[in-house]
Amino acid sequence: MPKIYWYYGLVIIGSIMLIYTVYKKKNIPDIISFFSFTTAVSWMIEGVILFILDAYAYKPGLFQDPFAENIIGHMIANTALWGSTAILVMFFQISNPWLCFVSVSFMLIEEFFLKIDAYEQNWWKTYMTGIGVFLFMLVMKKWYSRFYRNGHKLHRVITFWMIAWFFIKIPTSILTVLGKVFYNVDWYDNIYRSSALYGAFVYDAFMASIFTLFVSVFKKTYWCIVPIIIIVVGDIFLYYMDILTFHNGWNLIYLIIFQTLSLGLFILCEKFTLKPLHN
Repeated sequence: MPKIYWYYGLVIIGSIMLIYTVYKKKNIPDIISFFSFTTAVSWMIEGVILFILDAYAYKPGLFQDPFAENIIGHMIANTALWGSTAILVMFFQISNPWLCFVSVSFMLIEEFFLKIDAYEQNWWKTYMTGIGVFLFMLVMKKWYSRFYRNGHKLHRVITFWMIAWFFIKIPTSILTVLGKVFYNVDWYDNIYRSSALYGAFVYDAFMASIFTLFVSVFKKTYWCIVPIIIIVVGDIFLYYMDILTFHNGWNLIYLIIFQTLSLGLFILCEKFTLKPLHN
């Protein structure tokens, strides 16, 4: 059986958890926003562990390049499994003993993927995943309860910064793994690795800050035009500096359209979801 099918299995497991949460809690807009938030946090943490520290490698078997493999495996595993599980934990406020069960489940899945050679560890150990899962889920559970209980503005701004980062990161990650858009910064010999890190921790982080500032902090609708201007100017600047490169029929206009759509999704989430209960 092709290894990618086992990754599809993670998507099925995650989808079941997500559908169950939606069925029980009904609050689809908030679930979407918190799902984006939790997935973004998991992406960012693993970005350090996987792409900087080179702790392990995903092997879905779709690409020749090992870091292209890492990007797609990272996106599937974190979005399908970590994000969906975190939503279940947050909305149902799962108890700590059950969090231990979740951690063991993640370790068993990891060991299975090792056995079928769909994943390999460099210096990483499976018990580290167990510890990481427990701490991650515990923090997400506390974050959710304090978000609604305290209604603190900084809490909300951080949450929406992560959501903005997620919406910006999705198109650039997909376009990179498809070989259409790269950031040519030469941080590493591998262009997928360099591009993923520059995109995540420089460009996407900067744009997320712009989105959050002009949409979440300033609030007035007319400020929303500023991020669009910055997207256009920023992309043109990076393109003419030969940092932003396009391949396989892609171009600057297509990228700007995708990024503008990301901004639109973020505005909808910010305006219509995650309202403090006392409001």
